[in-house]
Amino acid sequence: MHDVDPIDLVDTIREGLLVLEPDLTVRFANRFFCKTFAVAQEDTVGWKLYELGNGQWDIPELRSLIQTIISEQASVEAFEVDQVFPSIGRRVMLLNARKVYRAGGNKTEQILLAIEDVTERVQLERERSVAHQRIEMLLQELTHRVKNSLQTIASIVRIEAGRHKSGEGKGALERVSDRISAIGRLYSNLEKAGTIEAIDASIYLEEVCANLIASVQQRGGKAISLKTDIARELLSTERTIPIGLIVNELVMNAIKYAFPDDTGGTVNVALKRESGELRLTVADDGRGAAFHPADSGLGSRLVEGFAQQLGGRVERESGNQGTTVRLILPSPGGS
Repeated sequence: MHDVDPIDLVDTIREGLLVLEPDLTVRFANRFFCKTFAVAQEDTVGWKLYELGNGQWDIPELRSLIQTIISEQASVEAFEVDQVFPSIGRRVMLLNARKVYRAGGNKTEQILLAIEDVTERVQLERERSVAHQRIEMLLQELTHRVKNSLQTIASIVRIEAGRHKSGEGKGALERVSDRISAIGRLYSNLEKAGTIEAIDASIYLEEVCANLIASVQQRGGKAISLKTDIARELLSTERTIPIGLIVNELVMNAIKYAFPDDTGGTVNVALKRESGELRLTVADDGRGAAFHPADSGLGSRLVEGFAQQLGGRVERESGNQGTTVRLILPSPGGS
C-alpha cells in the first residue's frame, strides 16, 4: 500500500486553496487556484497575497480579517469578493480562512485560505432576480389594464342602463354593471397590493359591500345600513373572484328584495374561519321572502354555481326576522 502525499490530495480539491505565512506570503497554491485565476506556480508561491495579479488581491478588508485570525484565533467564513482580474475578467468569490499549524515541534502558524468561485451562481441569481422583476412589472401592467378595461365596460353598461327609464331591462343592466365592477375592484386591490396571486379578503369584501350600498344610495334608493365582520384572510385570486361575486349577488338580492315599499333595514356580512371551514354569511332583517320572481333565479343560480366551483355549499334560512345565506367552504392550507 502506497503512502498518499497530502499535497496530491489537496491538488484534487475543486476549490482554490492557498497556504499563507503570517506575513501573507504564499507558501502553497493548489492546482485549481492556478487554473482558475490563470497564474503559474512560480508567479504565486513566494509572493505576498496582496502582490498577486498586479495587486488584484490587495483588498484592505481581507487583509484586516486575516490579521484578526492571526491575533484573535478567529476565522473568516464566506467573505465575498467581487473583483475584475486582467486575465480572466470579473469573478465573484467566497473566501474562508482559518489558522493552521505546520507539522513539527515549533508549531509554526500559517493561514489556510479557501477560495470558492461562485461567479456563475451569482450571475444566474442576478439574472433570475432581473427576470422576476420584469415579470412582476408585466403582471402589474396587465392587472392595471384589466382593471381599467373592466371599469370602462362597467361604465358603458351603466350608461346603457341609464337610457332605460325603468323596467326589467334597466335593472338587469345595472346588475351586470355591478358584477363587472365587483371584479374590477378586485384587480384594483391587487394593483395596490403589488401582487396578482392573493388578496386580503377583508379589504376586498369591505370595499365590495360599501360600493354596493353607496350605489343604491346614489340612485335614490332605500335607507339601508351595512354591518360587516370580515376576518383577515389571505385568499388566492382564483378563490377571491367567485367569493366576491357571491357577496355581490347576495347583498344586491337583500337590497332589492328584502325591504319592500322603500323600507329601510340592515344587511350584515361576515367571513370567519370555523372548524377548518371558511364561512361567509350574508343576512338581512327584512321581510324574509323568497327571491323575487323578476330575477328569474339568475342570482341564485350564480351563487350555487360559484359555490360548486369553490367546492363549497350554500345554506339558506328565511323567516319573519329576515333571510340568512351561508356559504361554507373548505379551507385547505388556510388558503
